[in-house]
Amino acid sequence: MLQERLAAHAADPTLDFVWDACVATGPRIMNETVRLILQRAFVDEIANHGFATIANRQDAERFTATEHDIATAAQVTEDLRPLLDMAMPGLVAAVEPVKAPIGARVVMAPRGLDPLGLVRTTHTMRWRGALATATMRGGETVLLPGSRIVADVCANTQWLREKRIELIGSGVLVPGDDARYLTVAAFVTFRSAREATAFVTGGASASARLTWMPIDEL
Repeated sequence: MLQERLAAHAADPTLDFVWDACVATGPRIMNETVRLILQRAFVDEIANHGFATIANRQDAERFTATEHDIATAAQVTEDLRPLLDMAMPGLVAAVEPVKAPIGARVVMAPRGLDPLGLVRTTHTMRWRGALATATMRGGETVLLPGSRIVADVCANTQWLREKRIELIGSGVLVPGDDARYLTVAAFVTFRSAREATAFVTGGASASARLTWMPIDEL
């Protein structure tokens, strides 16, 4: 079963952020509810550390846990945290997982951004084949030439559609070899990292906090 699942993940073109797998076995019994609790705990931490996004937003909330399930999950967490840190130092935090529901979180700035807005930092993001680089200072985000963005635009993002049309007309956005993407040929300035994220993804739902990675952490 494990080989089949890993093979399925490896064949999925949307999982381009997966580069390694760590498998842990042990004496504790894990049912589906405990698995979902652990998924909520560790995937949430990995996402907030900037390594991955949450693939299925409903998975984390889809269980009704008993006291036994919660206690078992806590014990398994104690076993897994040091093992995950050994497999990839820094992958998970040495703190308790975030408990607030996903939809209730406050929008946070990308990691590595100077909170005082005094220093300009460089970040990169990948999204379903798109690859963009930007500099950020405070709320201002400047998308750099050479960035590759998704060509399609979601139907409900009229501002984005109008901005794309304007930039294509002025030659700032040019078609690439692959019709699924556009190439940025000049600097494009946005008021926030969140706005730049929507520009790169074509308006798809994505967190600026989780998608933009500081260059010096790659």
